[in-house]
Amino acid sequence: MNQYWYLLPLVVTCLAEPNVAVANNNVRSETANERTQTLAPSGAEALRVFLDCGRCDTDFLRREILFVNYVRDRPDAQVHVLVTIEGTGGGGAAWTLDFYGLEEFEGMDDQLMFYTSQDDTDDSRRRVLARTLSLGLVRYAIRTTLGQELEVITRPRGLFAEQGRGNAQPEDDPWNFWAFRTRFNMSAEAEERDSERRFFGALSANRTTEAWKIRLGVNTSYREDSFALNDSTYTNIRRNNSLDARFIKSVGEHVGIGFGGSAITSTYRNQDLTLRAAPAIEYNFFPYSESTRRQFTVSYSAGYNDLRYEETTIFDKLMEKRVNHAIQSTYEVNEPWGESEFTAEFSQFLDDPSQRRIVLYGEVDIRLFRGFFLNLEGSSSLIRDQIYLARRTATDSEILVRQRQLATDYEWEFRVGFTYSFGSIFNNVVNSRFAGSSGGFIRSF
Repeated sequence: MNQYWYLLPLVVTCLAEPNVAVANNNVRSETANERTQTLAPSGAEALRVFLDCGRCDTDFLRREILFVNYVRDRPDAQVHVLVTIEGTGGGGAAWTLDFYGLEEFEGMDDQLMFYTSQDDTDDSRRRVLARTLSLGLVRYAIRTTLGQELEVITRPRGLFAEQGRGNAQPEDDPWNFWAFRTRFNMSAEAEERDSERRFFGALSANRTTEAWKIRLGVNTSYREDSFALNDSTYTNIRRNNSLDARFIKSVGEHVGIGFGGSAITSTYRNQDLTLRAAPAIEYNFFPYSESTRRQFTVSYSAGYNDLRYEETTIFDKLMEKRVNHAIQSTYEVNEPWGESEFTAEFSQFLDDPSQRRIVLYGEVDIRLFRGFFLNLEGSSSLIRDQIYLARRTATDSEILVRQRQLATDYEWEFRVGFTYSFGSIFNNVVNSRFAGSSGGFIRSF
């Protein structure tokens, strides 16, 4: 037993995976219910935590981490934990946990990170999250009254290597950092007078390192809708196919340069085949290492386009070769007060500057005061570059089923909403009864 550490003199934290690690340690094993009896905190003693994570399994975390009190709103918390997730090479994710000390812990801020791969299950991801969250809360919980009731339980080195994975990727990677993903789905549904069939397939290959980011992808989709009208049958078919490639080189902490190309066919946009090749450069005013929290980027690209159409366009073209350029700026921030994203893009054809497009997009989620969240989202586009539109006038049926892109000078969208909650500040209890069904209480006829 001397190879195990157990019951250290100073009690520090609570293990997030007791049934796995402790049982294998042969030190002691306890169920979640037993831990609830021994560690379930009272409102006066335990650390009050506001967990700010839209993609976390909060029920699991509340069951597994029992040495804190979870509260519904930030003003009631002693620690605010903001969890942000960003995609990594190989289809995985980088999880960043920012800890903000409040009240007596003001100024005690911290940050922890861990990585998951595309092969991880939801359960393995949430267990690593629970363990990392537990470790991050230790420095705060130890300073509370309940802190003297906590203890450290460690795993043997071999068990940790088997069940816990470090953040670093292996130096000797047999795949040389290439990751492949394929998706396929099809569906069919029908009623007496209409039917629908869909097909979608995709294949991608990605390689991401600190120096290079490479993406190759192919997508294909098919949709067929059939309607039995009073005196005839109408069938709407849409096909879309694309092939794209991107090669991006990192240049320091603020710059990325790249080259890419694509091949696209689309019945909706009258594209028999569109080929494009373009170099691009991007500058980030913040270091890319802070991308999970904030980004302010400006990018510029100029590309050559070989366009071939299914039908003659409004400019009497069946094929043409054009050069265009685009500049885009994006600002993203994820802070304790909420999150926001703003994007502005301008593009135009160089041989005819009047054929251009301006796009503005914004999204803001703000925590204004206790329990109140304001959600704003909007986009607006000035459109002058629909060179692919077919000269033939669309039929009423094509308009109704959106079979073809229609001419327009603009498009816009705006959404506003809010949420407000009040009542008990505590959010510890988990009750999953009837969670997966309506239980017969609600019926729709």
